[in-house]
Amino acid sequence: MSDRKKIDLKARLGKKTVSAGPSIPPPVGIPKPAGIPVPAAFGTPSQPARPRVDASDPYAAIPAQHAPVEKPQAIKIEMSQEVVEAQKRGRSKVFVLAAITAVIGGGIGVTLGQSLEKSSRQESALIGASELRKEVEAANAEIEKLADVLKRAKVLLADNKYPEKEVSELGGINIPFDGSNLAGKGIGLFKKETIALLVNFASGASDANEQKERLHAVLGGSKQGIEDFLSQTTKPKVRWSAYVTNGPGGPWATMQMLPTPFLATSSEKGKDGKAYAWPDDFKVKDGDQTVTLKRYTSGEPGGSEPKMIPVDPTSQGAVCPDPVLVRLRSEIGKIEDTLRGDKSTPGEEKEGLLDTGHILVDKLKEIGGPDA
Repeated sequence: MSDRKKIDLKARLGKKTVSAGPSIPPPVGIPKPAGIPVPAAFGTPSQPARPRVDASDPYAAIPAQHAPVEKPQAIKIEMSQEVVEAQKRGRSKVFVLAAITAVIGGGIGVTLGQSLEKSSRQESALIGASELRKEVEAANAEIEKLADVLKRAKVLLADNKYPEKEVSELGGINIPFDGSNLAGKGIGLFKKETIALLVNFASGASDANEQKERLHAVLGGSKQGIEDFLSQTTKPKVRWSAYVTNGPGGPWATMQMLPTPFLATSSEKGKDGKAYAWPDDFKVKDGDQTVTLKRYTSGEPGGSEPKMIPVDPTSQGAVCPDPVLVRLRSEIGKIEDTLRGDKSTPGEEKEGLLDTGHILVDKLKEIGGPDA
C-alpha cells in the first residue's frame, strides 16, 4: 500500500552503534600502551607523573586510578541479507488480493465525502480512484469485446460452422486488470463495498483471461476434429461399431471405435466407377497385433469370428459424446459464467464482469469525481 510509509529497518538498525555496557577495569598490573605526549604550548593541563611499572614483574602493583582502561568494543547490528531480499520478492495475485482483503477486515473504510482532515493519504486515495476508474474502463472495453466474439462463435458453432475469424480474434484479447492494479492506489480509504467490488473484479478478470486461453487452445488445436463433428448434420460419418460375442448370460455387443470413419451416405462414385459402398472389413488393434474384422451383412452376427456392425451416427452423440466437444462446451460455459454471471439460481445470484465493471466505474466516479 502506497499510503503506508516504508520503514527502512536496515537504515535504522544497521548504522547505529550500541554500547556493550559499563566499562570494566582490567586486572591490576597490566601496563597501558604508551601514548603520544601533547606539547605544553597548546595549553594542555599538566598531568601528574605516573609511576613506572616493570612489565616483566607480574606482581608489580599500581594504583587503580593509574590502571589502563580499555574502551568497550562497538557492536554493529545489520539487517540480514535474506530479510532484505525477502522484502523485495514479489507475491502472486492471490497474495496481493489477500493483503488487500486483510485491510478490509481492519475496518478502516470511510466515506471521503465527509469533512475529514486533509492529508496525504486522502490525496493518494483520490488520485488512486481516478486512475482505477480509467483502468477499469479499459478493462471493460476488452470484456465487451470478448463477450461479443464469444457470442458470435457460439452462433456459428450452433450452425455447424467453424468460427475461424473468432478464433483468431480470441488470441488478441486480454483483459488488462488483475491484483497488481490495486496496489498503491490508497484503496484502504474507500468504502468497504467498493473495495470488495475491486477485489472481485480483479480476480474475475484474471479468471476470464485464463479461461479465454484454454478456450482458444481447444478451438485452435482441435480444428479438424471439430469440423468433422460439425459436418455430421450434412455429411454424417460412421465412427463407432459394435460386434457380438458370447457374454456371461448370452450374446452381447462390444463397442469399438473405427480406425477410419466413413461416410454414412455419398452421391460420389468410387475410383472404380461403382456407386459408393461401405467398407467390407476393418483393421483394428488387438494389443500389439492388428486383426481384420469383417462387416456384418447378414446371418448370425456372433460366432467364433465376430463381425463389425456400424453404429448410426445420429445416435452417437447421446451415447458417446466426443471428448473435444465436451471440453469445448465446458470451456464456453465457464467463461460465460465469469462474464455474464449466474442469475438462474434464486438466492445465489452471481454478478458477472460485464455488470461489475460498470458498477465500479460509477463507484469510483463518486470518489474521484467524473472528470478527475
